[in-house]
Amino acid sequence: MIYICVRETADWTNEAAFWAQLPPQFRPTIQIWNRTFNIPYHEFRHRLREIARINLAAVRKAVCTNWNDVPNGALVLPVDDDDWFAEDAALAVEKAAEPAFAGYRWESTFLEVPINLGHRLYLLKRQLLRTPPKWICTTNNYAMVKTPDSQPLFRSHIRASEWFEQHPERVKTIGGRWSVMNRTLASRTSLRLMRPEACRPIRLATLLRKYRRYRQLYREPACSHLQWTQPYLHMMDELMRELTR
Repeated sequence: MIYICVRETADWTNEAAFWAQLPPQFRPTIQIWNRTFNIPYHEFRHRLREIARINLAAVRKAVCTNWNDVPNGALVLPVDDDDWFAEDAALAVEKAAEPAFAGYRWESTFLEVPINLGHRLYLLKRQLLRTPPKWICTTNNYAMVKTPDSQPLFRSHIRASEWFEQHPERVKTIGGRWSVMNRTLASRTSLRLMRPEACRPIRLATLLRKYRRYRQLYREPACSHLQWTQPYLHMMDELMRELTR
């Protein structure tokens, strides 16, 4: 059996708990969101999580569980609470599994609007020059064997990328597109909420510009050629249509 483990996140159904755990520096941006849109931020994130739950439940030969409940030696598919896997992702990993390998990865697929001009130029450079990605592991394009020391690789795709690069002889690359990283309008990266110490409230004009681009994103997504994504793209399109000013 292969296990899907969702990284810990907030309880989006509990508004009081959400505000209690939110860093003070993030509050102004969330307040701007709530004044701007008809769906509060915590509820929007809950809706994203529910779409992801439907997706994860459809993955064949995989069980969704907590990291602590996975036995040592088992294969784990890490994922954030708004990202998706192909129905046959676990089967692809199972087919590729060999005792010599502790990690498996495949090419990332991103569903996103560029964060800013610098990110847009980075994506264009990668497309034109085919430069390698900054991180070989993203939120959910890898699988790993659970060991007593491997939890940091589950929690952080950056730590996983470092380990994969340091141990190439223990990593196997799998062909195919077995996941989508769904970086939504509400993601911490999109709203510039990654580091509390460097956080500034998002400008309303910036938020609205991103909102318009995200409305378009799910109507004409770059990953639409992946047939397994169609139900989830439709759900995202419906959610963005529901999100209004």
